[in-house]
Amino acid sequence: MARMRLSVASAAAVMMIIATPIMARAQETSSSVYMLDRAASMVSFTLYGSAIFKIKKDGYFRDFSGLVSYNPERPDDTRVDLTVRAASIDTQNSTHDELLKSDEFFDVEHYPTIHFTSESTNVQPDGTLSMTGDMTIHGITKRLTIPVTMRRTTGTGTPSGAAFASTFQIDRTDFGLNGTAREYGFRVSISKKVQIHIEIATRPDTQASH
Repeated sequence: MARMRLSVASAAAVMMIIATPIMARAQETSSSVYMLDRAASMVSFTLYGSAIFKIKKDGYFRDFSGLVSYNPERPDDTRVDLTVRAASIDTQNSTHDELLKSDEFFDVEHYPTIHFTSESTNVQPDGTLSMTGDMTIHGITKRLTIPVTMRRTTGTGTPSGAAFASTFQIDRTDFGLNGTAREYGFRVSISKKVQIHIEIATRPDTQASH
């Protein structure tokens, strides 16, 4: 019986250790934890390039998940943790998709996820948020500060949540995305700057609240 009590205590200790930091911060600040509602959310990007003409290419990541810790009375306590499956990239062109998945760009075999986790949030005079955190792409982590807008959401017959949106630029070469591409037989010069668009709709995480 003593051995059983010890095993239960050990299991509880392990669970406490592996609990995610965002959950701990939510408890410390009395914030609510929201799960990302993927059906109502979007993670996309815009690439620009040139060959003998200018090229603009939009793409999406279809598989992603995350948690948001948010207290409407203390928006500067907002925290976001977002994970994107790199292999879910979709540019509506299978050839382009395979190139972007290859080791010339995301190398999804060795680096299957893209991850952003925020560390701090500042409320701006216009009510928007300035969120600082770590972005990891292709195994390389960089500290970024991104603009975020938010609003409360409600739906008929569903719990209220919050929606967050951000558009910002990254330099793809900072993350080792140094490949080249061809379009219509011509070598394409891809801009270093890539525009990222994130729209996150959330719903309360009922499991986290217990």
